Amino acid sequence: MQLHEGIHLVGSGIMGYGLSDPYDCHVFLIDGGTELALIDVGAGMGVERILENIVRSGFDPKDVRKVILTHCHADHAGGLARLCRALDRPVVVGSPITRTRLERGDEHAVGLDVAKVAGFYPSDYVLEPHAVHTEVGGGDRIEVGRLTMEVVDTPGHCDGHVSFLLTTGGKRALFSGDAIFYGGNIFLQNIPDCRLDAQIATLRRLRPLEIDALIPSHLSFSLEDGQRHIERANDALDRLLIPNQLVNAW
Repeated sequence: MQLHEGIHLVGSGIMGYGLSDPYDCHVFLIDGGTELALIDVGAGMGVERILENIVRSGFDPKDVRKVILTHCHADHAGGLARLCRALDRPVVVGSPITRTRLERGDEHAVGLDVAKVAGFYPSDYVLEPHAVHTEVGGGDRIEVGRLTMEVVDTPGHCDGHVSFLLTTGGKRALFSGDAIFYGGNIFLQNIPDCRLDAQIATLRRLRPLEIDALIPSHLSFSLEDGQRHIERANDALDRLLIPNQLVNAW
């Protein structure tokens, strides 16, 4: 599914469009002309369907040279080892915290242990360790062929969360991961490294970006006037409130 010039949706789960496994976040294919990259990889049970969707979009999975991670939660990065085995040795890119947790296969640090107890993942689901080859942080740039993405630090949903700002086809698109969603919603959870103070700082950091497209990792996109969703969240903060949750407790 092509969203915009150079941007394709090749994976999506139950909180999306059902293109791959229900546990998957949105998985995006970036076409830089001379090379391809994936943003996030899903939980791992939908690898075959993701590969099929890459082919269906007109590309060869072996041309994926980079795998770029927003953060280390299982629905975004749990399929890293399995997907990389199906590709041609791509370079994996993520924040230092993401690197440490994924290379150790640390299910506690990524919140997977409590997520399994809470019933969000099968009890036999395992986070398979895999190398993250390149560390990035705010202000760094990631080249994907002719395209360049700027890294934006966006912790709050979890430590080490980063987002990616890409200009293509004359539009500025923010791949926001789980930092902010359509409608200005956020996603705070009862896990150790989910922090409201960091989330507020992230929303303030995003406010001046003037993006055209907001492309989060779950549910809807906003391909025009994406900045309005960031502004809606910040407007709540201006009124000393907390933006609405993506998922409510009741």
